[in-house]
Amino acid sequence: MRMALLQGVCVVILGIYLARRLRTGPGERRVALRRLGLLALASWVGEDSLIRAYGFYRYAAGWALFVDQVPLLIVGIWPVVVDSAWRLAGHLVRGPRAVALVGGCLVLTDAALIEPIAVAAGLWSWSEPGLFGVPPIGMLGWAVFAAGAIALLEQRRMPGWVAVLVLPLWVHVVLVAAWWGLLRWVSAPLPGWAVAAGAWAVAVPLTVWIGWRRPWVPVGELMVRLPAAAFFFALLGLSGGPVLAAYALAFVPPYLALMRGSLARSAPQVPEGT
Repeated sequence: MRMALLQGVCVVILGIYLARRLRTGPGERRVALRRLGLLALASWVGEDSLIRAYGFYRYAAGWALFVDQVPLLIVGIWPVVVDSAWRLAGHLVRGPRAVALVGGCLVLTDAALIEPIAVAAGLWSWSEPGLFGVPPIGMLGWAVFAAGAIALLEQRRMPGWVAVLVLPLWVHVVLVAAWWGLLRWVSAPLPGWAVAAGAWAVAVPLTVWIGWRRPWVPVGELMVRLPAAAFFFALLGLSGGPVLAAYALAFVPPYLALMRGSLARSAPQVPEGT
């Protein structure tokens, strides 16, 4: 019952995002559907092959409708995560390389929040230790995929089958190199309070920087991320302890600062003297 309810909520959140994302003209809708479809296929090939090749993690049996090693719902979720970060990055920076880099960093941030909460809730589990049961390579994987996907799919003339073949290969190569070059030496149980303190050490100056620079993003692009954030914080309240809560709350101030700046710059200006 619990897993069925969680998956039902995920379906609703996906529906909200897709309804807004596809509320455009026919041309843009086709581009969006192509992007999401390619992201779904490439991410499934990449994730399924990673699970089969290395066995670092597995999904709980309570997920419905597996596509080999990956739940069908996950195949739909991760393209939305990447697409949302891609659109957000496109408003923050300019140039395909910068968008790919920032988009990858945003997905890394999303994964850093999602992974520990999902593991605490028993949605999936890792065989390697790390912060709150998640090894660093687990968070890096989706950032690598997202950055590669954005860089590759920005080239709209590229055949889709090329992206589906190249992206999983790219992820395998980078993660294997990262594991043997560094991450296998740092995959160890980390003290929860130290991780939470580290998250706040990043969040505070980032929030100050956002408040100073006041980058602008359409408020709708920020609001559409709220249902998923609310879902994971609700899941945190059900499954996480105080240390994980302290860690997760560090992700809130930068988002609020970005929202505040965007709302302020979107507000109509009242002429002086009126």
